[in-house]
Amino acid sequence: MRSLTVGTDPAAAGKERWYSDWQNDEHASHFDGRSSLLNRMLVRNYESFNDVRLLNDYLVRSRPTHLLEVGCATGEFYRYMRLKHPRPSYTGIDISLAALERARQKYPAGHFFASDPAMSLEENLGRQRLPTRWEIVYTKDVLHHQTDPFSFLAQLLGVSLRLLVLRTRTRDRGPTVLDPESSCQYHYRGWMPYIVFNIEELIDQIRRRIPDCEVILYRNHMVLGGVGNRFLPKECYLPETGTAETAVGVFLESDHRQRVQVIDREERSAHHPIGERILHRLLGMLRWR
Repeated sequence: MRSLTVGTDPAAAGKERWYSDWQNDEHASHFDGRSSLLNRMLVRNYESFNDVRLLNDYLVRSRPTHLLEVGCATGEFYRYMRLKHPRPSYTGIDISLAALERARQKYPAGHFFASDPAMSLEENLGRQRLPTRWEIVYTKDVLHHQTDPFSFLAQLLGVSLRLLVLRTRTRDRGPTVLDPESSCQYHYRGWMPYIVFNIEELIDQIRRRIPDCEVILYRNHMVLGGVGNRFLPKECYLPETGTAETAVGVFLESDHRQRVQVIDREERSAHHPIGERILHRLLGMLRWR
């Protein structure tokens, strides 16, 4: 699978170094793990995450018509949306051509588009002749893998009309380390940025760009350093740093303008009845025959 080209600009060349491994077929295979789950299992899996809880809370009380997923990978969130919230139209974009190929094969009715990391989010949308403003923008575990995450956050906010929901990594104490040489993760035989945001800095970046928005953060504390091939600043290996997997909801239209809530909300793995697990395993065995 070829890598996306990023031109001759030095900054773009730097992005190529950090993002080329997302084109690896191993990446697509890893992120396609949910494809074998039964529908009920998939729903439980997604709804164990705080970001999906935030999104669902909004969807059940509103009537949005358009949702953009930034970082759609192999399209399993598209399947979740069709099962739980079929009304909003769904569009997904991703930089991984290998992942997009799988998404299109599995879900030919879906709308999945390639994005170029050398271009801004708005430029990528325009290149694909897609709208540059969306009622809901959803992005899971994408922001902290950016070489310039605060600029990417501004781009996400710039294309959001009503709601931006994202999942990322935060720390309660200590500054954000933006250098990917010092805060990164090894995957697919290559390195990628893994930026852990100081939670107050993250909130400040949001409020600076959208002063009247409401911000809700669900924080699930865990030690991030030393897990999953992560090479992080030393303090991220210590519980007292307060690292967390954090869901962020930015409500651009709200009755509670300028309100910020940080709520500790534990995420727990989805529990599947034994009958479903046996059926899932049997189907998996048949699939490999």
